[in-house]
Amino acid sequence: MTQKNIITLFTILICCIGLGACKEKDKPADVKISVPESVELLVGDTYKLPVAVYPKGTKPNFESSNPQIVTVSAEGVLTGIAEGTANVKVSAGNVSKETKVSVLKNVEISKSRYLGLDAPADELKFFAPIYIPELNEFKSNNLAHFKSALHPYGWIFKPYEDDPKCKVLYYFESPRKLDGNGKEILDQYQFCMDALVYFHTPQDPGAPVYIQLIPNKLYAKDYMADPSTFTDPQDLDQQNALLEIIKHYGFTEDAHFTKLGGDSAYEAYNTKFDPKQPLRGVMYTVKAGGRYELYFQINYGRK
Repeated sequence: MTQKNIITLFTILICCIGLGACKEKDKPADVKISVPESVELLVGDTYKLPVAVYPKGTKPNFESSNPQIVTVSAEGVLTGIAEGTANVKVSAGNVSKETKVSVLKNVEISKSRYLGLDAPADELKFFAPIYIPELNEFKSNNLAHFKSALHPYGWIFKPYEDDPKCKVLYYFESPRKLDGNGKEILDQYQFCMDALVYFHTPQDPGAPVYIQLIPNKLYAKDYMADPSTFTDPQDLDQQNALLEIIKHYGFTEDAHFTKLGGDSAYEAYNTKFDPKQPLRGVMYTVKAGGRYELYFQINYGRK
């Protein structure tokens, strides 16, 4: 074989390899879809279905198996229409996944089970009502009850999975503030507390249940320290603004600053809600690095 023929064959081989690589490169990536197995809604609820589609930028299509039970928009927003069960199919390319959607009827909730419900309408936009369940209502199969209690006042249910011990029973979030164009402002919440969380201990049915409100922000100073430790009037103003929250919800009796497990705290009671079982409110700080996290916890009964 001449040198010229060898060069020609080598050139052809390189071209073949290149064409094969191009074909492999041009081959469309396999589509992958991730959706939750199931979702619960109340009649009248809206909820944007969390969907992850690969490759990024692939637009999914949505379809309800029964629009008389639940409808779904082109953007994946579910709306509960009537009590029942339906499947929502999410498809892209030749791949599809389904989410089972259960639409539940609303539960009637007694207005006597709220803190702050009797406030003026303009205050309710900031001091959202807090639902205080009966002790026997702290159950993992009771989501419709809690949604019925809190959705009418703006609290938004959020599935909470970052809890290996399952102490978080239900997690509700404040709606975000809106800008001049009606769009949500990231990390700016409407209510005085960003989250309302109900806790239980399923491994120990006799363990205390409790409620926490969390601002989800860090403070530069320990604003639950004794006020005599502050010299700057602005620090006292900030402390009073935080204490106004716990006072607004009726925790005004036996009020005092204290230490709980080494953390600074302000403790007070609300005996008007249920004289037979007083509510104990504690606003306390936990040091996180060089800053402080704030919590407002509600317990049933006296310490």
